[in-house]
Amino acid sequence: MRMRRHTEPAFASITAGRWRRFARDLGLVALTFGVGYAVSSYYLTPGAAAGDDHAIPRVFGQPLAQSRAALAGAGFRSRVEGERPSPTVPRGGVVWQDPPPDLVLPPNSIVRLVVSAGPAAVSVPDVIGLSLPYAERVVEAAGIRVGRVDTVRGAGAEAGVVIATRPAPGNGRARGGAVDLVVSSAAGAGL
Repeated sequence: MRMRRHTEPAFASITAGRWRRFARDLGLVALTFGVGYAVSSYYLTPGAAAGDDHAIPRVFGQPLAQSRAALAGAGFRSRVEGERPSPTVPRGGVVWQDPPPDLVLPPNSIVRLVVSAGPAAVSVPDVIGLSLPYAERVVEAAGIRVGRVDTVRGAGAEAGVVIATRPAPGNGRARGGAVDLVVSSAAGAGL
């Protein structure tokens, strides 16, 4: 004959009184966690609870005076940290701000600004010894336009070859600025 052993289900040993104590303890743990979270968030971010903070306005691309007025109107102080060349922002416009826009900070916080110095200077390429059409393409590829083309007779070079540039190769020129080329002419041609 087989004997069966009587076993209780796993949760049957927990009586109604134990369930109530378990629920009470779980509620106390949740309440303690909630109060701790509220207190720590109040002390770690006191400005958010006070509600007097403002978002930093976006001032990229604006002139410096207008940027400073916008920041002062929002309750912030501004400090210029220097200049940086920018191909897109005109000279005197803001190219960088720290902290970034839309960040919420307390009033009277400092926002650092970097102002555009205009487009960066482009180095005049060395086109001496190149034919005029090829030299023009090289100069234009560097972001500079060809200005005047002067011809000099008897320069000791082959006709149609660049023998000098004004300004000299390696000097800086504003992007889009002009470079004059001096080209040799044939021995019989004159200027």
